[in-house]
Formats: sequence, structure tokens, C-alpha cells
Amino acid sequence: MAKTRRRGRRVRKIFVHIALISFLGVLFYSCNTTKNLQEGERLYEGGKLKLKEMESSKYKKELERDLEEVNKPKPNEKLAGMRLGLWASQKVNKEKAGFYAKWVNKRIGEEAVLLDQVNINTVQKLMKNRMENLGYFNSKIKYEVVEKKKTGYVEYEINPGNRLHIDSIHYQKVGEQKVDSLILYYLEEETPIKENEPFSLQKLKDTRKDISDFLKKQGYYYFTSNNLIFEADTLSTEEQNEAIMELRIKDNASELVLVPFEIKEIHVFPKYSLDTSEGGKSADTTLLNDVEFIQSEEFFRSDRLYPYLFIKEGELYSPEKERYTNKRLNSLKTYRFVNIRYHEDSLLENGIGQLTANIYLSPLSKRSFSSELQAVSKSNNFVGPNLNFEYLNRNLFKGGEALRLSSKIGYEAQLNSGDIETGLNSIETGVAAELIIPRMVTPFPIEEKFRYSIPKTKFKLSYDLLNRSQWFNLNSFLAVYGFEWNPNIFVTHNLNPVSINYIDIGNESDAFLELLEGNPFLARSFEQQFIPGMSYSFQWSQLVRNIKSNRFYFSFNADFAGNALALAQNIGGVRGDNKKFWGQSYAQFSRFDFDLRNYQNIGKESRLVSRVFAGIGLPYGNSVSLPYSKQYFSGGPNSVRAFRIRSLGPGNYQTEDITDGTSFFDQAGDIKIEANLEYRFPLVSFLKGAVFTDAGNVWLRNEDGRNGKFTSNWINEVAIGSGIGLRVDIEFFVIRLDVATPIRKPGPDGFFWQDNFEFGNKSWRQKNINWNFGIGYPF
Repeated sequence: MAKTRRRGRRVRKIFVHIALISFLGVLFYSCNTTKNLQEGERLYEGGKLKLKEMESSKYKKELERDLEEVNKPKPNEKLAGMRLGLWASQKVNKEKAGFYAKWVNKRIGEEAVLLDQVNINTVQKLMKNRMENLGYFNSKIKYEVVEKKKTGYVEYEINPGNRLHIDSIHYQKVGEQKVDSLILYYLEEETPIKENEPFSLQKLKDTRKDISDFLKKQGYYYFTSNNLIFEADTLSTEEQNEAIMELRIKDNASELVLVPFEIKEIHVFPKYSLDTSEGGKSADTTLLNDVEFIQSEEFFRSDRLYPYLFIKEGELYSPEKERYTNKRLNSLKTYRFVNIRYHEDSLLENGIGQLTANIYLSPLSKRSFSSELQAVSKSNNFVGPNLNFEYLNRNLFKGGEALRLSSKIGYEAQLNSGDIETGLNSIETGVAAELIIPRMVTPFPIEEKFRYSIPKTKFKLSYDLLNRSQWFNLNSFLAVYGFEWNPNIFVTHNLNPVSINYIDIGNESDAFLELLEGNPFLARSFEQQFIPGMSYSFQWSQLVRNIKSNRFYFSFNADFAGNALALAQNIGGVRGDNKKFWGQSYAQFSRFDFDLRNYQNIGKESRLVSRVFAGIGLPYGNSVSLPYSKQYFSGGPNSVRAFRIRSLGPGNYQTEDITDGTSFFDQAGDIKIEANLEYRFPLVSFLKGAVFTDAGNVWLRNEDGRNGKFTSNWINEVAIGSGIGLRVDIEFFVIRLDVATPIRKPGPDGFFWQDNFEFGNKSWRQKNINWNFGIGYPF
């Protein structure tokens, strides 16, 4: 019987192999691109490089890389040994193509690259040029064309010879003592090219540019890298294949390149238009600290504009100060264009030139009104339409102050598996006023030393009304006084020394009151809705520029509440753990969290994104738990997507009925740990796909009967889920649909690994398949 089973397995194995070989044979024949070639045509298989007699193997990869760049044309791309792009192109152009062939052709289709299209003489010249750029001046190239029945290639045998090395750099003085001394100083201190370094034309070009930039910083306004030239002297060295590089200023260089320039005058045009002359006949001039502000009527106060100028009269020209002045003026958000131009005035007897700096500022419209209909997906996992109205004044007090008045009305609901969560839909309305002042506004003077941009002071007042059906109404008042500044393009700081949030809950339903009565800790978190405190956030992001294929994002947030008020009351003699202010119990806590993300490009359009989030809230003194609005939640479209919205935790806690809506309130915590991994890839046009795995949970700092306290065993209470997703990505707008299932989830006896996936069972799917809809990417 056992022999029969083994014989049966062998027979099945043979049939599987035969079927696989047959399938690959049919696929290979259908993708055979050479059968469509004309008589005498051969597909080009590329140029094969053979480097011989290399002086040093450590330079081989560098030389191969440069030679491959000019090894043209490139043969047709192969995927798993098949030229799919060429096959699709041939199908579309010569035969009746199906959907798959048309789709492949649109994505990677390409015309045939033939052997007779190769211009070998041109390739040889380009290879010789590349080798000379790297110091191989005695190279030799032989080639052989290899022809097969339907394909062919060119084999290049390359003997680069010995590479030239640089013995030293000698600077040939021009007689201008200042310029000569500066160039000699740079060569001595920076040592851009070291002794016995291999010759590289690109390195010499970079050195010329660096010297030019160095001289510009010393005021040499007209100096450029094209004014410098390197010449190789191979006769004055004792060793073969060594050269002394002679650096000099070109003979035909203008006399102006040898002259440093200082700023004689500064003219600022705060309301410049191309339709008018620079100042206009009726323009008034205001002189402030030797700077002339020219405007027909006061559009921008000169005393408010002057601090943005790094360019100063009497100082040498500085490209760095020009750049910072430009960035600071642009950071005002008052101007559409900032243009700094220089005009040569004269040359002084002491050999110093003079420039007039003209700063032209073209403003945006001072006032604007906008209305917007949005589809919103919030971090609290609510989605729905919002209608927003906004009025903006960009220059309220003629000092770049921006006043923003806004109002909104929206409907929000939590969607899960196509259904609206019971009791979790809401209507929200609100108004807000925000004043942004482009300078530090403090009770005490602060000396500003911000080169990149000047900090902004923000004052904000807002009121929101949230009607959460079947539960309660919530009135929220917020007042914020804070600062925002950017030390560079990647970093943003936000500091709010004063943040006062007051929340009033009314129209509580009987179901909501019953829920609070059965959970005193939850009731306590809703009682303390007066939250006076301060907050700070730090953000470092490489996403603002597509500078490399591997980019990072990091943010840190710190939130403190009630500490200053509690300290003042302690000094005043008020004791106890339930202090009140104006009869209102206030919250006292510290809350910290960080978010680290990595975006790794894989190919042109695919990306692997990973994320780690961790947060902790520490209630103390006046609080035994965080206010409800400050607690952490897990599960949902922007969290662990295999679980329903806010259905995880704390710890091992599970509600008896997760469909009654109460889990929205119960399943929150003081601590959150979460990790996500997502591979994003293109499908067709603006449709993209994703495969992801999420893990995480929330826990409590203090036990409250829900078995959710954070312990050293927390790693065994982490839920894990995996899934796939579709994204409609239209550049500025992304609609997202994800479907996921738990891999590790909580059960009656704790967390367990799920090893039985019954996708054909409707009951199993209802419990374990979770659909999530979102606007924008989850992270």
C-alpha cells in the first residue's frame, strides 16, 4: 500500500514537471521575438567588455561603470530570459493584440534593437574619451562583431594602459596679491587634490568650481570657474605616468574677475510690478539704516521689512547672504516673486568695485476668499465630506501679518466592511481665527539669530461643535499661542508655550451615561476636559526633496498639561489630587510619541515603506488617566488594518460585542506601539497596488480591570495583520482601499497565531476579513 502511494506521488511529480516544461515551451514560443525579423536582421545582444592589463584592480569597477554608460545602444530588455517589451511591441504593430499585450506595450514596449544599428566607430571614440577623462591616455581598443543566426553582439577588447597620477598642484600667480594669496590659501588648507591621486577630469572641474565659490564668498562678484584652467606637465616629474597640474587664470579673463566688490547702495521695491517702472514718478523713498525703500504708497512697512535683509551696505558681496535674503523674503508668503539684481557702479582707487543691489518684490493679492469641498480621512479614522470657507489677508498691518478666518461644516462616519459603524457618525461645525506674525512676539525681547528663515508667531482661537449621534454633543474651545521656525529645509520646530483646551459635553444619552457608570476610569477621562498646557513638536523630513532613493522622515511630539497650574496652586497652599480651577477639574499629564519612517525606492515607481510609532502618556497628580481626546487607539485605516477601527486593546481586553459601538470608547490606552511595512507598486496608469503587514496594540499605565496594563510581557500582546490594497493616485489626490486579515490576534486565552484561513467560509470572512477605505496614504 505504501509502495503504491509512493509510486502515485512519483507519477504525479513527473506529470507536474511535464506540464511545467510544456507551459514554459509554449510561453517561450509565444514570446519568440526573432521569428518576426526580416531576412538578414539580427537582434543586438549588447557590447561585451573585456578589460585587459589593468594597472590596478581597484580602479576597474570605476572604469567599467564609465564605459558601460557609452556602450550604446542598449539591447532590448529581458525579463526571465524573454524580451517582453519587444514581444508586446511586435504584437501591437504586426498582429491582433489582446489586452495583455497592449498593457505590456504601454508599460515597457520597445522597438527592436538591431546589430546593424551599432555605430562602432562612435562607441570607440566615446570610450576613448571616457578613459582619457580618467587619466588613461594610451588606451587601445579592439573589437570583433559576432554574428549568430538571429542575434549578434560586439566584443570590445580594451587595454586602458597605465593611469596618470597627479604629483602636485602648482598655481601660477597673476600678480594680484589678494587673489593669488586666496587661491594659494585654499589649495593649502582644503587640499582638494591630494598627492599621488589618480587623474580625474571631473575632480579637476569640481576643484575649479570650489575655488570659484570660495572667491565669490570673498566678494569677487564676476569670478566663475570658467576663468580657471588646469594644464598637465608630465616632463617635470621623475616618475612615469605622473603629472604636475599647473593651475592658472586664463589670459583672456576680464580684469573685473580680479576685483572684489562691495555693496554701495541697497534699493528695495516693496510693491514692484513689471507693468510699471521701478519706482514710478510718484514713488516715495524712505531711508532706513542706509537702505532705500521705494514705493508710491506704503504697502509694506520699511521697519518690518528691513530685518529680512542680510545684504548690508559697505560689506563685500556675498552669495550666501544673497541666498538667505531671498529665502527669508520668500518665507513671508506675501510675495509672488523675489528678484535680487546687482548693478556695477564704479571702481575705487584702492582696487575695490562697487555694486548697487536692487531688490524687486512682486506681491500676491492681498486678500483672497476660497471655498472647498473635501473628502477627508482624519487621523482619528473618521471619513466624510467637508465644506470649508476661508478668508485670508496676507498683509494685515503692513508687516507681512496673515489673518486667516475659516469656517467648516462636515459629516463624518466610520466605515468598516462597507457598513457605517453604529452610533459613530457625526456632524461637525466650527469657526476659527488665526493670526500669523512673521517675527517673534514675546513679553520679553529675544535676539533673533535665524539665518534660514525668521520664526512665525501664531495666535489661534477656535470653536467646534461635534454632534455624535446617539451619544452626546461636544463643544470645544481652543486658544493657542506659539511659534514655528525652520532652521533649514528639512527641519521644522513648533513650540506652543500656551495651549488651553476646554471641552464641554452635553446632551448625553442614557446609553452613554450607562457606559460611563460601568467604567469609572473612562468616566474620569471624560470629566477632565479642561486641558491647560504646552506642547512641542520636531519634524525632520527628507520627503521635501527627491534627493535620493532612500529617504527618511522623523517626528517627535511632547505634550504637557496642568503642571504650571498645579505648581501655582501648590505654592498657594492648595493640596490634594483633585484640584480645580474656577470649579473645573483639570487634567495633569505628560505625553510623548515619535514616528520614524523610511521610504526606499525600488526601481522607477515601486517603493518599500516602513514605519515605527511609539507613544506614552503619563497621567499623574490630578489625573489617573489621560483625557479621552489625548488617549491612543489602534486598528483602522491608518493603523493595524486587519482589525476594525479602534478595536484593539488595551492589552488582552476584548468587548463582548464589538458591533454595538461601545468599543469606540472602551478600547483606548495610555501607551501605543505600532510597526508597518508596505510595498507599493504601479499597476496601470494612475492605479497602484500595495502589499502590507501591520503590527501593534495599546496598553494602560494603570490597571482598571480590563487586563490592559503594560508589562514586560507586552511583546506577546502585539496583534499582526497582512493584506493588499489598491490606490487611485492622481498626484495631488489619493483614494485608498485596503483589505486585510489577522495573522496574530487576541482570543479568550490570550493572543494566538491564526493558522486556519477559510476564505470560502462566509462566517469566517465576516469575522476575519476587514475592508478599509481612506483618503491619502496611511503613512
